[in-house]
Amino acid sequence: MEKCLQTKNRIFTREFFLNMKILLPYSTHFKLTESQQSGKIVTGGIEKFCYDLEKNISGIIPVCITKEDKDNRLTKRRITDAIAQHDPDMILFNNPWWGNMMMSFGLPLIAIMHEPLVRDIRMVELGNILKNLNESGAHLYFVSQVQLDFHRTMAKRINDVDFGEIKGFVNPSYLEDTVVTSDDLLYDCATVGRCDNEKAPFLLHKKLQNSNLNSLVMTNDGVYKSDTINEYVEANQHWSDPRHTLRGLPHNEVMKNIGKAKSFVSTWPKESWGITTMEALGCGVPVILFTDDTGVHASESIAADPSHIIKLNRKCSNDEFQKAVEEFATCNQETRSMISASTKKKHSLDNWKLSIDKMIDLRYNDSNGKTTNLMEFFA
Repeated sequence: MEKCLQTKNRIFTREFFLNMKILLPYSTHFKLTESQQSGKIVTGGIEKFCYDLEKNISGIIPVCITKEDKDNRLTKRRITDAIAQHDPDMILFNNPWWGNMMMSFGLPLIAIMHEPLVRDIRMVELGNILKNLNESGAHLYFVSQVQLDFHRTMAKRINDVDFGEIKGFVNPSYLEDTVVTSDDLLYDCATVGRCDNEKAPFLLHKKLQNSNLNSLVMTNDGVYKSDTINEYVEANQHWSDPRHTLRGLPHNEVMKNIGKAKSFVSTWPKESWGITTMEALGCGVPVILFTDDTGVHASESIAADPSHIIKLNRKCSNDEFQKAVEEFATCNQETRSMISASTKKKHSLDNWKLSIDKMIDLRYNDSNGKTTNLMEFFA
């Protein structure tokens, strides 16, 4: 006889857990497809996270909210229609600004905060949204301790809000087994970043402009066009050898070129985690992290060992930065292989999937008044 458990109006069986339905609404310019990952569009961190969930976690039902949907105020309708069609067991969402709308659906919620460490007008509302989510019973996750500390401090400072305890942290990405080191080192330092003043990927070229060191900037080809971005693009058209720029590369080509660098720099101090930092370390490439005046960077937690990173204030002199690049240039192939292996172990797909499974399992347990692990019930 099949083992089962009855709680409230549901009967839970092993088949139920293998067929649970998790609605994943996401907002993007593009739908999550294989061609998006292998084509010319380089997606952002949240889009990649959603893509990885759909690819690796059973029961994920993606709901694409396009720019056109948002412009026509159809976001709630799209999600409502998806709920009616799929009858999901929970909703997992990554946009805190949807918090009040998500609570209106009356379903168990997992809310994952990817918001960077930025101060803008939206922070006035964010603390209250997170507090309301917590008080409604939603499970709230952040992606790093540095990110949590920043937003907790901001919520308290701006409107004296304590949004309460969170359920934990979740890494937004993992390393593929196919990531390999390279001994074909063409660049002294490389970076990857959205082409705008905020991410400022061309800061790498500027920091090395008076040296003979080779630098590589990989950025988008203007998909997210605006006047500000266009100005930034135009202001950075003049770079030439040994300043190299590649635009609109597919993800696999980005990874190949990261592996050809002796070091990598994360140019934005406000990262909430740092997928490109993980990818660089996975390729065996040590990383320079630009910090603000706090001296901390969320990507510090990604490294398997502190020796794999160097932190520098973003306002450091060109000579200071050049010295860090030259220091990492002395890493031999054995050291690079060790950096790669230890990073892959820490950020393996198996470890990532286990953390996501635990997050989902905890949501089910709490939704049905359980204090024991329901998956263990069927063991």
